[in-house]
Amino acid sequence: MTALKALISTALAAAFLLAAPASTFAQPSNNSTGTVLDVLTATDGAQAVVAAVLVVDQAGVLDFSLAELLGDRKSQVILLAPSNSAFENLLGLDPGALDGLSVEQVVDALPGLLPEGVGAEEVAAILLKHASLPQRANNRTASESALLANGFIEVADGSELPVSIGGAGVKVNYEATIVAPDFRARNGFVHFIDAVILDGLL
Repeated sequence: MTALKALISTALAAAFLLAAPASTFAQPSNNSTGTVLDVLTATDGAQAVVAAVLVVDQAGVLDFSLAELLGDRKSQVILLAPSNSAFENLLGLDPGALDGLSVEQVVDALPGLLPEGVGAEEVAAILLKHASLPQRANNRTASESALLANGFIEVADGSELPVSIGGAGVKVNYEATIVAPDFRARNGFVHFIDAVILDGLL
């Protein structure tokens, strides 16, 4: 077992030991002591984004491990996490196609689901559009209301994505709506969104 798989297995085990079975996007306690990675692994409906992180890490296309960053209690992260349905839409899958699959099953399936010419490097570039690394991630800087008040979020690739009010709620880059905001973690916030932000990447 690689160190990366051991890290994910430990996070999954901790999630099952510390919490009741998670429902899709159930709001956690505001006193969450887990990391952003713990929030993702404990949330039903987030298997695809965890799988994408693992695929990128296994390919070694970045100079750092995304899983380790999300699991580092000393890091500061705001993650815009696309739901499973967001990935289904992007990949042209039937609604619910990822329901009931484990992270490992999605990891195994993902390379075969990607469009021709899209590999780990492209997935990494997409994921960097979804992570912000502020100096401090707290209610004043990282909550949904803080992002809206700021009017934009600077993501890990240096882009500034606009944050605005849309017809169905707060939108990021005019293409994704935050459907479950303010999942607090020890090292930041997770906001679940209903679309994968491409921003011209594909």
